[in-house]
Amino acid sequence: MTPGSDLVLAAPLELIEGHRNESLRLFGEAFDMIELALEHMAKAAPSQPTPYFRGTGQRLSERGPQGRARFLKETRQDLDRAAWRHLLSVSGMERLMDQTTKKQFEAQLRDDPPEVSADTCRATMGGLFADAPTIFKRGIAESFSSLDRRFKSHDGFKIGSRIVLTRAFNEHGSWAYGYGAEAKFRDVERTFYVLDRKQHPDRGDGILGVIDAARPSSLHASAFAAEDDYFRVRVFKNGNLHVWFKRDDLLLKVNELLADYYGAVLADSRQKKAAAPEQRAPARHFSYFPTPDAPAAEVMDAAMIKDGMSVLEPSAGCGNLARRAIDAGAQVTVVELDQQHIGKLQDLAGVVRVIHDDFLAQDPSVIGRFDRVIMNPPFCDGRDVDHVRHALRFVAPGGRLVAIMSAGIVFKEDADYVELRSLIEASGGRIRDLPARSFASVGTNINTCIVTIPVRGS
Repeated sequence: MTPGSDLVLAAPLELIEGHRNESLRLFGEAFDMIELALEHMAKAAPSQPTPYFRGTGQRLSERGPQGRARFLKETRQDLDRAAWRHLLSVSGMERLMDQTTKKQFEAQLRDDPPEVSADTCRATMGGLFADAPTIFKRGIAESFSSLDRRFKSHDGFKIGSRIVLTRAFNEHGSWAYGYGAEAKFRDVERTFYVLDRKQHPDRGDGILGVIDAARPSSLHASAFAAEDDYFRVRVFKNGNLHVWFKRDDLLLKVNELLADYYGAVLADSRQKKAAAPEQRAPARHFSYFPTPDAPAAEVMDAAMIKDGMSVLEPSAGCGNLARRAIDAGAQVTVVELDQQHIGKLQDLAGVVRVIHDDFLAQDPSVIGRFDRVIMNPPFCDGRDVDHVRHALRFVAPGGRLVAIMSAGIVFKEDADYVELRSLIEASGGRIRDLPARSFASVGTNINTCIVTIPVRGS
């Protein structure tokens, strides 16, 4: 069962609402009584100023109707913050949330918490319960994708046998402030406890407490190691923390949830491709995720298309990029294999040519070269690398290619990825990350980036 799907509230919501309302009523009476007491105090010692109350009493120092309204408003906010935090804790939702989600929740409570009633609690908590699996998967993704991409043993889509948290400790042997390694490891630990259906322990009783007990007073002396039922760790003199997973069954569950969260569009990057790109069958459902408006605008900014330019969009889908190129005054050719999109592409006013075929089967000697190639290729099994490398053959001298690619182009060490990164660097191109969840609106949370590759003139 997915974590969160079996959660139930531990207290009747009507009872919580009743106690909350009675508390506010009594605080109102308390204000009125304090108001009356201050009047008598002023009469008893008229030559002396009325004492300034501290803490909760500080709110009582403002007299009259306005003071009463302000006092009750701030007291109501405190009560509602406490009630929402209580509901989050007793419902079990809190343990599914990563640090980022918890901070967002606290920010909402800090500004102006919604008033607590049985109806609002039922609606809000019901929505959270329904979204619990996504919240948990998003927390896993946030926890692992924020780790250092340079290490081969993990990436933003699948976790290997080890992760590395850089600069976890300072030169004095203490957790390094400001780099967040301690909080990140707590999130990783939380994930494994939830999947094992166990209560996440307090900090000192978990792996962090084990590390604290094992670490020397200074890392200048030596590295050290520690372990518990879930993790085996080693801290090195440079302050990096290496973590090995001891429960392969839980690691498998993590990777299954990550694959589900990211849309299951990526295979293990370390698997060898069974055939040359042009010999492989198209991706399932053509790995189609239409380009949302924000990433499409980023592509256009990088492409710098001018009026009259020739533009190619390979694997065009429904033509979200082609449409913008036409609006910029370009002469646009599109290539698309999926029959369901051909009619829409042919209806695009201003499109020069629609080629109904597999882009990898095309040849520039037949369809020509273009001033710009703009593309959002399929990502699964490293197909984006295949498509980008093939598309470079269609860029005219002095032109440029702009592609949306999976974030794997930044850090994966397969030969194809390394070769393409070297080509991008040698050409003076660039790779720029897109914001997280840029493609969430079309059904995948895959991390993406914009790749720009200029082609030198003849």
